[in-house]
Amino acid sequence: WEAGAELIDMEQVQFHPTGMVWPESRRGVLVTEAVRGEGGILLNKDGERFMEKYDPRLELATRDVVSRAIYNEIMEGRGTEHGGVYLDVTHLPDNVIEEKLETMFLQFLDVGVDIREEPMEVAPTAHHFMGGVRIDPWCRTNLKNLFAAGEVAGGVHGANRLGGNALADTQVFGRRAGISAAKNALKSDFRLNSVYVEVEEYRIKNKVKEGDLRPSEIKRRLHETMWENVAIIRDEKSLKSALSTIRSLQGELDRLDVPEGSRFNKYLQEALEVENMLKTAALVTRSAIIRKESRGSHFRKDYPKTRVEWKKSIVLSKNKKPYFIKR
Repeated sequence: WEAGAELIDMEQVQFHPTGMVWPESRRGVLVTEAVRGEGGILLNKDGERFMEKYDPRLELATRDVVSRAIYNEIMEGRGTEHGGVYLDVTHLPDNVIEEKLETMFLQFLDVGVDIREEPMEVAPTAHHFMGGVRIDPWCRTNLKNLFAAGEVAGGVHGANRLGGNALADTQVFGRRAGISAAKNALKSDFRLNSVYVEVEEYRIKNKVKEGDLRPSEIKRRLHETMWENVAIIRDEKSLKSALSTIRSLQGELDRLDVPEGSRFNKYLQEALEVENMLKTAALVTRSAIIRKESRGSHFRKDYPKTRVEWKKSIVLSKNKKPYFIKR
């Protein structure tokens, strides 16, 4: 982005319906869809099997539908103590849980939860990013000598990714990126400019200073605003609110407390990470504001339908205005 690379489909973020929410150290760890496939049911804090309100397929509806349903229950105040919903398999025979859901059984048992006797607490978790650097079929970008593949590249999966396709993506485009980069290297006249390196080193070293705000606090507030305003159910008001918060947080970066440390300074690492997290969050939010429809993983309650005139990708670049590529 900073060098001028074009980014595509930045609004398309796929959520998995069920990730652990407690304990905090395990938040986001996936809870396989096999749990629902074997008969697990979703309940809100009141014990209501809420999927009956959202889809006749109940817990076996598509990922996007289940994610939106869970998210809506949480945001409307019917979530659990730790900010999720219950995924309950206690009605299933013990042997089914122990044999067919062995991995999940052991995963929760490891944190003191016996899913044979009590429900799991789950919530949607960010799973795959369809957006990224715009590439051609051979992983070339709009910048000379820059190649991209895998989840850092965008546009490969369109508005949503089919299960299993991420692995195929890495195998096909990882190889293609390697071939392209190798061919390019044989004829490239690229030379590292030491001045650029010195300027960047100086910029990074200047981040080590006393302040009154830890990077982890910026991360926490960013996570909060993205979850509440940009995650699964979006609208103009919430997106603009998020963008305002992101800009405010960017204005606080000069207050970061980054103490000196060893050569591998985790505080400096966090400061650099949060700076780029804010940039990425702003790009996701901007792109979501531009797309005035619902498509794939992008759902706007103020534009709930897919519109034929939006059958196109949004391309963002630091050096020019957003533009569109028809699909």
